[in-house]
Amino acid sequence: MSVRAEAEKDRLKNGSSGAARAYLNFAVRHLLLWLLLAFVAYWAWLDHDVVARFGQRQWALPTRIYAAPIELFPGRPLTQTALAQRLSDTGYRAVDSVNGPGQFSVAGHTLTLQTRGFVVGDAREPTRDLVVYFAQGRLSALANRIGGEAVALVRVDPLEIGRLHAASFEDRVPLTGAELPDFFLQSLIAVEDRRFSDHVGVDVLGIARAAFANLRSGSIAQGGSTLTQQLAKNLFLSRERKFSRKLKEAMIAISLERAFGKREILEAYVNEVFLGQDGNRAIHGFGLASRFYFGRPLDELGVAEQALLIGLIRGPSQYNPFRYPERALERRNVVLERLRDSGIIDAAEATRYSSGPLQLREGAWRGSSRYAGFLDLVARQLTQDYQQSDLETAGLKVYTTLDVATQRAAELAVTKVLAAIETERPKERQKLQAALVITDPRTADIKALLGDRLGVPGGFNRALDARRQIGSLMKPFVYLTALADPARFNVATRLSDAPRTWRGADGRAWSPENFDKRFHGEVSIEYALAHSLNLATLDLGFKIGLSRLTQTLRRLGVESALPPYPSLFLGAVEMTPYELAQLYQTVANDGLRSPLRAIRAVVDVHNNLLQRNVLKPRRVLDAPTAYLVRHLLTQVVATGTAHSLALALPQALPLAGKTGTSDQSRDSWFAGFGGDALGVAWIGRDDNHAVGLTGASGALRVWIETLRTVGITPVNMDPPPSVEWHRVTPDGAALAPEDCPNAVLVPLNIEHLPRVADSCTAAPDGVLGIWQNLQR
Repeated sequence: MSVRAEAEKDRLKNGSSGAARAYLNFAVRHLLLWLLLAFVAYWAWLDHDVVARFGQRQWALPTRIYAAPIELFPGRPLTQTALAQRLSDTGYRAVDSVNGPGQFSVAGHTLTLQTRGFVVGDAREPTRDLVVYFAQGRLSALANRIGGEAVALVRVDPLEIGRLHAASFEDRVPLTGAELPDFFLQSLIAVEDRRFSDHVGVDVLGIARAAFANLRSGSIAQGGSTLTQQLAKNLFLSRERKFSRKLKEAMIAISLERAFGKREILEAYVNEVFLGQDGNRAIHGFGLASRFYFGRPLDELGVAEQALLIGLIRGPSQYNPFRYPERALERRNVVLERLRDSGIIDAAEATRYSSGPLQLREGAWRGSSRYAGFLDLVARQLTQDYQQSDLETAGLKVYTTLDVATQRAAELAVTKVLAAIETERPKERQKLQAALVITDPRTADIKALLGDRLGVPGGFNRALDARRQIGSLMKPFVYLTALADPARFNVATRLSDAPRTWRGADGRAWSPENFDKRFHGEVSIEYALAHSLNLATLDLGFKIGLSRLTQTLRRLGVESALPPYPSLFLGAVEMTPYELAQLYQTVANDGLRSPLRAIRAVVDVHNNLLQRNVLKPRRVLDAPTAYLVRHLLTQVVATGTAHSLALALPQALPLAGKTGTSDQSRDSWFAGFGGDALGVAWIGRDDNHAVGLTGASGALRVWIETLRTVGITPVNMDPPPSVEWHRVTPDGAALAPEDCPNAVLVPLNIEHLPRVADSCTAAPDGVLGIWQNLQR
């Protein structure tokens, strides 16, 4: 081949390769351009999506349920020790000198207290700085600490007792920017992102510094992610360790910084960061973490406590202070060193705080187990008015009537009494169950409710669902029905306590007996109820008739089926403790019926009032009859089957009550009340076997033990205008002459006074004579 041909061939070859290179360069440039355009387009879409979602973000918040606020007023039965315990339960801290909300100190017979302000709908309770004085087991006075002015009433912020939420959920207490202490924000930035105020979401210098520190230490000593990057990861990304995820995190962080201010980003971070686990509940945000670990709001925490929370960001499980206190202490001290190095605290402060203990709250939050029965009632009532999804995610706040001290006393009483009974009766060990409902007879507020001896969440709630024969707890309503007819009956009317046999429509004979197997002859209404005489009660029952008793019970609100048999007079009907509490509530409240109330108010996440349950009493029983029945029930305690209550609490008399025992001693009941508390207690077995307990030997003991702890005021026995005390003949049929030595002093409805007797009637021998002597 000629030289010219070779040259031509080389020229063509070079030209071809040059064209290829040019094409390749063209293709690469265009590919990079398209990739860049795609990246920009993707980032633009991502930016739009992230900004929109961040701007519209709403936390899924559970419904929080609160106990009643602690009410302090002069004259309230309350000891200094009891108030200190209740304040501690609510997250107040005992200190040597009170200098901020959520603190109290005890000295001599006084307690100094600075309350937290709180809002329920349109009702606001301000922060109060007080001195509380005590004398003789009562709160004797309240005064402002500065100025010394007397204070009539103070409410202490209520304790959170439970939540309604999905099976597995994130929980948080969102904080606004105004609620974030400046010291805390400075410390958080110093530890987690020193250049937070300067970077645009990604800190190149911070990444380089962290990489150098990690290489020098041979481990991961520092992280390079900014607070904004951490927020981006928590809100929008998974936790997988890939370059693509890290790149996306940086892009989102820059987008957030472009669209939102530093303060808004910081506020979102403070509320979103994961800080621990409580069973199925994820602890998010510093607002909840401060309460979970220390039992107090963030703005009440000290330097060391805030340092511990900030230290948890690096590893909530690894540094869990409940599980690994040594690790947590070490991590807290590392944070304190960083604060010292940043100039936020000085060296002396760092040394002092580092030498202190963790000072965590005593154990984790345990509201759902302690208040399980009551929370079950609240949940049932809420589901009637709200969607389940709203209850689980809308952040509602529910303010209830539960009195924490009364609930605790009830639980301790049940535990103590059942343990004593099972010691006395070893065969019953771990077989007995109990239920207890305690209300305020003036307001129908439910102060305590126990549906299980152990208070197990999700278990059978006997207070609401256990339908058991009520036995002699029915008897007061037989007597009430009679006394509502004052032309025929008064408290001294004579009844026949004698053997009888009744035959039903099927020809079967029924021959009831008294509990003591004896017959007492002619007795008064007052004596018959005080000693729970079956035969005398049946005598009265047949005089008034089943239909009238049924009408009385329906008017008082009983919805249970009422059997049309004479055994109804003796309580052969099934009711729950809750129903019985409602029934006795009306008698205790002077004949005014108010539905039992567990929920006072419901507010939304912004504290707007959604529901307020206002007391709406309705008269269903005239005041004279209600008074006469209360008088009879005080005699049950003074001289009858509940006399052990009078012996246990003589200072509280008069008190009212009625013992009850069902057929074959399967159920032990007691219903009783004073001026500020009403209780219905039950003890029995779930398998309905006999327990061998009377109302006095079982349920009454629970009531006594409860009252030993919380106290009770006497029943108000001031008669209404239409009731006066008069002397009557022993049979109650006539007013006694002035000089009659055997007359009995009794309350009577003056609209139907009996005639005046012509002469005195000698007192009968036997039981009635004894009864008359007891009345004097």
